[in-house]
Amino acid sequence: MNEQELKSIWQSYDKKIDNILEINKQQLNAIQTEKAESKIQSFIKSHVAVMGTGIVWVMFLGFLLYHAHVNIFFTVSLSAIILFNVFAVLLYLRHIITLSQVNIAESITAAQTKLSQVRISYTHAGRVLLLQAPFYCTWWYTEDLVRNGGPLFWIVNLAVLAFFIVLSIYLFTKLSHQNKSNNWVKRVDKSLGAEKLEQASAFLKEIDEFKKEKLS
Repeated sequence: MNEQELKSIWQSYDKKIDNILEINKQQLNAIQTEKAESKIQSFIKSHVAVMGTGIVWVMFLGFLLYHAHVNIFFTVSLSAIILFNVFAVLLYLRHIITLSQVNIAESITAAQTKLSQVRISYTHAGRVLLLQAPFYCTWWYTEDLVRNGGPLFWIVNLAVLAFFIVLSIYLFTKLSHQNKSNNWVKRVDKSLGAEKLEQASAFLKEIDEFKKEKLS
């Protein structure tokens, strides 16, 4: 066997190895794509469930508001709570529509952008919902109670109301996308399902790196 034949055999083996590596990379790309789509669909399903719960809650509050015109405190407090929850339901609907339009095969960059938009908007929705907390402290007030409430009543109730106002504003400030590196913020996000979007984004990053490597 001469040198030329050895080179030919060696080149043939190199070509086979390259083909095998290419097939493996394509399979890995397909697996990562499937994983990313699975995480996105899982997040959408959980979003639909939460949105459905929110719609039922808003309908229940609307029913109470329509049939129980108790007093101005009840009406204003319940109306504010309803507005906060309607805002959240509409924002969740927007998230579902945005994620449903994600097409990984078409554009990784566009998919990453949509995931990032939903991720930030999702955090904002949770933050805004926290601001409704003080209204749960005032819905049960009555005009008679306000007129005849003694000093102890006002001390206790105003202290509780002030506590929830400060707490809701504090959490609204801290639970921002800029503070996502904080451990307790991460835990809150994880409990709300945001981890699925982060995992999907990580899979998309790997797919993007694979495509760049293939073009280089």
